[in-house]
Amino acid sequence: MIDPAVQDVMKLYLEHVGLPPELSPEDQQEFAERESERIAERIDNMKVHLQEQVLARYVRENGHPAPYMEQVGLINQAWAQATDYVIAEEIYGQDLPEEMEAYPPDQESPDREAERDAARIQVHRSDPERWRNPLNCADPDRPTRQLMKQLWADRTPTFRYYAVHLLAARIEDDQPYPTSPNHPLFPSFTSQLDARVAEASGT
Repeated sequence: MIDPAVQDVMKLYLEHVGLPPELSPEDQQEFAERESERIAERIDNMKVHLQEQVLARYVRENGHPAPYMEQVGLINQAWAQATDYVIAEEIYGQDLPEEMEAYPPDQESPDREAERDAARIQVHRSDPERWRNPLNCADPDRPTRQLMKQLWADRTPTFRYYAVHLLAARIEDDQPYPTSPNHPLFPSFTSQLDARVAEASGT
């Protein structure tokens, strides 16, 4: 079953971008699903990025974390912006706002940044807790993302962001991990992730 968020993206993609006519119907379906999953995942990652930005900015400006209800409002606003930014760029071909550009002119080139990222990931490769800071992790593969969705489909983007990297780290390290909600490890993994999300949000 396709994730509802992916279905929403796929509908927009089909309406405004379309599919390569040279592909067979089966290949077109696979292409649409793959692109929609990619865009939906990018939206999730952008949500986490903007959420962390707005909460950190509040702390810098006020000297303390935002009260709970204000945090909820800030997070909702960040999530809406994240969705708008990614959809505007991916579906409608609009440029991101200058502050959201991946590689502004005053930053290092994509190739140099990729080399730096690869070196950082390698340094943390032996750290079993690297999932707590996903910037230190390699990108999870598609089977891992699919397993995460099966386990925690109803959780927030922040939770799922950490969850997919926790699963990937355990798989890379050849350590046990849950394969269904009924798996004995599922409760402990869920508790770890709830704690990390609370820590990240300052609650």
